Amino acid sequence: MRLLGAIALGALVVLGGCLGLGIGESFGGEASLPEATTTDGGNVTGTFVTDRGNVTVSLEVAATKPERREGLMNRESLPDHHGMVFVYDGADRRSFWMKNTLVALDIIFVAPDGTVLNVEHATPGPEDEGELDRYRSDGDARYVVELERGFANETGVGPGTEFVFDGRTQTAVEAVEGPQSAR
Repeated sequence: MRLLGAIALGALVVLGGCLGLGIGESFGGEASLPEATTTDGGNVTGTFVTDRGNVTVSLEVAATKPERREGLMNRESLPDHHGMVFVYDGADRRSFWMKNTLVALDIIFVAPDGTVLNVEHATPGPEDEGELDRYRSDGDARYVVELERGFANETGVGPGTEFVFDGRTQTAVEAVEGPQSAR
């Protein structure tokens, strides 16, 4: 159901752009859509604000337990500047592993205020859960962004970098579904 809503929302954004409607305008009394955050398939656009300049990425949203559990498993490649953002209801210490993940990743842990806590450079691991390396946040993270390994070093993303959705810190769920249906 959430996927259908995200697809419908994406269609409204595209239709609104084609008709010349302001993205932030309200549609039929519903909550207004954040500007330029949704892309096809329910992805969100996020930007890392670095000393080298802003770097915009397209992110699939993993906001439910099943979505977070699946993550980027079994993918053989990722397009440039495309990955996944894991969204949690609250901030906490986070730990990730690379079970069934075929692509080496940068795992970027982000605090609730949008500040990057740390970046872990993860490599695919064995299928045996007991032998998997754990990649942990250096503090309480609300978001975890996964992009192809090397992204952080190439772009200058590191601890203290600001990460924003649509030019402001907000939840990825709000970016996809609108602020009133975020939880």
